[in-house]
Amino acid sequence: MRYLGIMFILLFAFAVFVTFTVIAGGDIENILSIAGDEDDEGLLIKETETKTKTNDIQVFKNYIVKENELIDFDYYEFSEYYDPDDSDEEKQIMISVFDIKTNEVMTVGLEEYLCGVVFSEMPSSFETEALKAQAVAARSYCIYKMLYSTDKNREEHHGADICNDYRHCKDHISYEESCEKYGEEYIKLLWEKVKNAVGSTKNEIIVYESEPAIAVFHAISGKGTESAENVWGNPVPYLVSVPSEEENSKSEIKNYITESIFDANEFKKLLTSNGFHADFSHAESSWVNNIKFNSSGRIDTVDICGRTITGRRIREIFSLRSTDFKLEYKNHAFVFTVTGYGHGVGMSQYGANLMAKDGKNYTEILLWYYTGVEISRAYKFFR
Repeated sequence: MRYLGIMFILLFAFAVFVTFTVIAGGDIENILSIAGDEDDEGLLIKETETKTKTNDIQVFKNYIVKENELIDFDYYEFSEYYDPDDSDEEKQIMISVFDIKTNEVMTVGLEEYLCGVVFSEMPSSFETEALKAQAVAARSYCIYKMLYSTDKNREEHHGADICNDYRHCKDHISYEESCEKYGEEYIKLLWEKVKNAVGSTKNEIIVYESEPAIAVFHAISGKGTESAENVWGNPVPYLVSVPSEEENSKSEIKNYITESIFDANEFKKLLTSNGFHADFSHAESSWVNNIKFNSSGRIDTVDICGRTITGRRIREIFSLRSTDFKLEYKNHAFVFTVTGYGHGVGMSQYGANLMAKDGKNYTEILLWYYTGVEISRAYKFFR
């Protein structure tokens, strides 16, 4: 009987492993962010063995998630022993962060950490409802990273959940660092504003089909956001293109449209030094042809001297602010006219601020930019 019991457990574990392979309606491939791109996000594949379910307890790796019907609750830090009925001690969820400045892993309370993330990622002068939306998006991103990071990601983070490198995860600055940089008198009120935005959304995350969402965001959209499929090659049901408000208020946004100009030698040198080799012997005016746009109106591909290159790769090579650009040859130079800033996927930060100015609350903002999601407090996360 003992052997039958063991066999049953093994079969059950295998069944869970096989059946639970999808997150948010489809696997998200392990897509790393572009080095040097300060707002591209790394999407992580959900490991198939991370979740099992027993009654109302869900176990994600070394994190425990307990369903709870109550709306208001505190997060708890998970130690060696966890009793779901024991709530005498006030605790909180902790997140481990690899600090690229000190090359050390620090462990900090998630809500405290989020204050530094929101302060770094969004102008604190923005509307309060926009800051709240940013707080929930950032918290969702952190929770997703904590639950679903691959071994490769953790190795890059020296075993931590996340890092404070803006090119890879999320930027972060502590209160002390910001005071030292800008002066405490200037920072104090702004930090309190951000802290209140984080605190007033405590415990709230974005979920899709009851799973934490990878809530990526960017600075400025054009007429609409971008689909994750167009950027990273994988469809994500809640990261699809939606209209955004920046185009109607572009005069209010600094550097909404920017221009980059390269003479023929610079244009050719940047391409060839980045591995794009073609026959540049023809007239310069004939180098660029067959510009194709994707479903959101951004550049999909361009033919340069008979060879095809993606808009995303062009953005990398020429350090453009987005793939929403026009490329023209005029006055013996190649001119990029670029709209917006960032990969364009998920919430637009400036768009969120415009929506907040129009009277929308943070929940309405998030439900607009992340299609088909819910804002949830239905889970407790423990470590």
